[in-house]
Amino acid sequence: MRKLFLFTLLNVLLSALIAVRYFMVPGASVTLYGSAFSFLAVPAHFFSLYLILFLICTPLLWVNKYVRYSLLAILFGFAQIALYVDTIVFEQYRFHINESVLMMVLFGQVVDFSFATYLLMGAIIIGVFAAEYLAAWKIDRKPTQRIRQGAAKSRTLLTTSLFLVGALLVSNIGYMIAFYYAWSPVMVVKEYLPLYYPLTSKKIMGFFDKNGQRRNLLANHNDRQHIRYPLRELVINPQNKKPANIMFIVVDSWRFDTFNEAVSPNTWNFVKQHNGVAFNNHYSTGNATRTGIFGLFYGIPGTWWQPFLNNSIPSLFVTTMQKEDYNIGIFTSAKVTFPEFDRTAFATIKNLRINSEGKSTPERDARLTEDWREWYQKRDASRPTFSFLFYDSAHAYDFPKDEPLKFGPVSDLNYMTLKNDTDPTPLFNRYKQSVYYIDRLLQQVYDQLAASGDLDDTLIILTGDHAQEMNDNKMGFWGHNGNFTDAQTKVPFIIVGAKNDRWLRENAGKLTSHEDVVPSLMKHYLHVDNDTRDYATGYDLFSQMPDRKWLLMSSYSAYAIRTPENIYTVNGVGMSHYLDSHNRQVSGQPDYSYVYEAMNEMKYFVDQGDKKAQ
Repeated sequence: MRKLFLFTLLNVLLSALIAVRYFMVPGASVTLYGSAFSFLAVPAHFFSLYLILFLICTPLLWVNKYVRYSLLAILFGFAQIALYVDTIVFEQYRFHINESVLMMVLFGQVVDFSFATYLLMGAIIIGVFAAEYLAAWKIDRKPTQRIRQGAAKSRTLLTTSLFLVGALLVSNIGYMIAFYYAWSPVMVVKEYLPLYYPLTSKKIMGFFDKNGQRRNLLANHNDRQHIRYPLRELVINPQNKKPANIMFIVVDSWRFDTFNEAVSPNTWNFVKQHNGVAFNNHYSTGNATRTGIFGLFYGIPGTWWQPFLNNSIPSLFVTTMQKEDYNIGIFTSAKVTFPEFDRTAFATIKNLRINSEGKSTPERDARLTEDWREWYQKRDASRPTFSFLFYDSAHAYDFPKDEPLKFGPVSDLNYMTLKNDTDPTPLFNRYKQSVYYIDRLLQQVYDQLAASGDLDDTLIILTGDHAQEMNDNKMGFWGHNGNFTDAQTKVPFIIVGAKNDRWLRENAGKLTSHEDVVPSLMKHYLHVDNDTRDYATGYDLFSQMPDRKWLLMSSYSAYAIRTPENIYTVNGVGMSHYLDSHNRQVSGQPDYSYVYEAMNEMKYFVDQGDKKAQ
């Protein structure tokens, strides 16, 4: 047992040395503090991973020693080879290896190696397995040493183990503190290490320093580490054109099929009366709030969420409005601290309104509306205005108890009782009733805009952060963050008040995304002079758009390349699935050129030192 543990520790050391390559990629900004943290975090991380492999290999102590050596060489050798290959992938793409990369390599799709390269790879594999076999053999064959020497070696082994356990504890506590205070030199280490999930707890940290998180966020220096966003410095409104009022009205979990005259009559009539443009094939950038709102405010894929959170990088859309002296009102029902929009999109907004008061979601939505109306009446009308209203009742399937039922019968929401054969009708009725309630609140917003006289000078975008499935695909999915089908990602998207809507109406039938909002508004309403590719990956909705072939979507732990017919997903551990549009496995392979293009989008803002904007 002791010799197997020693063999495991030897591999921990080897992996820690290989992992140094992660921090040597072009453009990496490793500070003194980050290096000190990595000195503890890297060996501790691999120690925790190899402990699992150690436990798996323990039964091998009772098999033939040569068989044991061979199996140890295969298991640990494969781990070291996978780690080394991952450092190469990370250097190239700035994300860790997954099945998509393997498929492109193995099947020669997009990435194609020469025969000599495969020979070299084969030689490396054989060499690593041979080295692991030799190490296992050498450690096992050592004769029993004298008692004093044996005791000394045991103390060394114990000291090493205690160091690694201590490093594991200290690095996790250190990361928890760094995460709470948004300290990027430590937080960014998470991006470099594969399968690294350190401890975070706002509850624990809040016990010691309740208000420290927001205070330190605003004061914290932001190094942005290896991210170059934007690619070029923005040229903002060089001709001093008058910026327009802009409003985002977002309904959490708003399904595409509930924007209609029956479920949302006030909004339906408002859009019709003011010649709004409703898009028929619009998708969120994700199936969760985090990635959906991120795409809406940044114009880039939600896969960038974690590095932008680690570095507290705000939305250029927001900072550009601040530079153009906008009144900015952020009104959300749920807290903006989870997901951490206070540390991403709204990081530069002082005195940020964190959430709405109220004992229930409908009460908070009503308070949101009241607070916005009061703020809007008192705003500085000589300055342009941006409003963000984010309603939550549809997400909670909730509405006031005294609300007359338009849709019935309704059932209570209990995810524990929902099954594949559950009748969705009562729950769907409850959901529609909640959307109907939000629509009733929105009439107050429309009336306020009309009464102020600003309606004709305000661009209004109505949409959802993601959709909400009612087992539409008959696979037992309820809610969101489960798949990337229409039921969880297709949302209403309506633009009201556009001055020039010729191309807008042309594009309304095309495949569009939340990624398209920021480049459209920055160019035409904030008058940013740059090419939109300097700061976003979406298209301009007010110009002739190409026919999109695919969309990139993401969730908390996975991403997908979505075409009208198929969905290619890659989960959190890198395993991929090729599915039809209803989330069922299909035979064949995806078009890997789309996968390759999506990977380029996921590394588009990586700073590679001497990289020039494309």
